[in-house]
Amino acid sequence: MRRSFVRIKGMGYILWHGKHEVIHILLALLWAWALRELWNEFSVRWVVIAMFGGLLPDIDHVFYYITNRKHDPYAKLVVQFLKQHEWRIVAQFIETTHKYNTNLSFHNIYVAVLLFGLCAASYVFDWRASTVLFGAMVTHYLYDIVDDILVLGYLNPNWKRLGKMKSRITS
Repeated sequence: MRRSFVRIKGMGYILWHGKHEVIHILLALLWAWALRELWNEFSVRWVVIAMFGGLLPDIDHVFYYITNRKHDPYAKLVVQFLKQHEWRIVAQFIETTHKYNTNLSFHNIYVAVLLFGLCAASYVFDWRASTVLFGAMVTHYLYDIVDDILVLGYLNPNWKRLGKMKSRITS
């Protein structure tokens, strides 16, 4: 059983440091549950779509690591840890430093408002799967905004711009 499940040593440690993602999934499931109550209908498909939508915005981080791995010190470190199979180190590093990565393309208020509009339009046209997806993505961004204020004490500059900024992580 152990070999067939996962071959990464310290998987529990990695999951603990990935609790931020678990919160995104739980909020997306809460969104799906609220819609189930509103529509008086349940669908496993909506649960899967909600979980996917709750995690989808963080693909932005992966794109950032891939496209900036040669130029940005933060992305260089993440890629270096991944190449060396230092799963525990990369999990802890990302958990403690990802709030200072202010160069993400889609983590801004403009995308959040656009997704909210798409969610509202989907609701009006009764496109239920789209309502679930876009709403779950909105919960992701709303949680990240609140988390920035609680963790950093201020709103990350990333949320206020459409252009690029430099990351605050050095060396």
